[in-house]
Amino acid sequence: MIPGTEDTRYTYVNGIIRAREARLLNRSHFDRLIAGDLKSFPAILADTGYAGYKDIPEGLENGAKEIKDFFNKHCITLEVKKFLDWPEQIHNLKVQLKGGGEELLYPQEYSEVETLPEVIDAVARYTSDHNPFILSTSLDRILCKYISETAQFAAFFSEYYKLYFDLQNIVSFFRARQFEERRDIFDNVYIPYGSLKKELFIANLNTEYKQIGRSFFTTPYQAIVEKGGAYIAEKGSFLRLERLCEERRLQFLLQARRMAFGVEPLFGYYEFKLAEIKKLRQVYWGKLNQIPVENIKESIPDVW
Repeated sequence: MIPGTEDTRYTYVNGIIRAREARLLNRSHFDRLIAGDLKSFPAILADTGYAGYKDIPEGLENGAKEIKDFFNKHCITLEVKKFLDWPEQIHNLKVQLKGGGEELLYPQEYSEVETLPEVIDAVARYTSDHNPFILSTSLDRILCKYISETAQFAAFFSEYYKLYFDLQNIVSFFRARQFEERRDIFDNVYIPYGSLKKELFIANLNTEYKQIGRSFFTTPYQAIVEKGGAYIAEKGSFLRLERLCEERRLQFLLQARRMAFGVEPLFGYYEFKLAEIKKLRQVYWGKLNQIPVENIKESIPDVW
């Protein structure tokens, strides 16, 4: 287990989090939601924190806002607050540059990222080349750089984000393989702050799916690559790959539940709660759009 920050200022809130974790939905809840219909949602969720939601999408939106407010109220570690604020600020900047509506913006009072030299340069390039793909990938890479540097203050976060970037690169690798200009696309989307080298991906951009796993046998991700790649080859779908990546991410965060002190339990609970809300949305919209049950099941990470 990776050591935590041991910050005793979080002792009180971590007690609250332990009680809240006991109310997170379990596999039984989701099995029943998937097996039922939309009308059964209120009854299945009656003994949970989602009880009383008449409008499920609106209720889930309120749930996401509530957990963000809870996090902001109790997080006193500036580095960790940035892990949540910076992605929202980058998103807002993209929306504004591309002329999106205000309804697409996150509520951020101040945008720190807009003052970063690399961001200023990326925005200047966009005003001349008007290439939204290059803008998005450039801003994403800048964001990852600053998150990676900031995460070095604690082993838990540096290892978490290294894992996170690896998983993002694996998904990007398989998505890039769907295009003829795969090398150029992957060059633009690769995040150089994980443990997997770019050369490993480049060497396998044209490798047959059944052979790819062998190239990753010295990494912790061989099973994800093999199973996710096989599903893409058979079904033409990224559902399994994305689920396996999300399971690996959540399994790492489970470590925070065994920490008595530090900001890690608060961060872990926030991420698990958002993942829970995402699962509920997947089931709800899957039912609403009559997605096959097996596809809904395939999309739900099996970590509780």
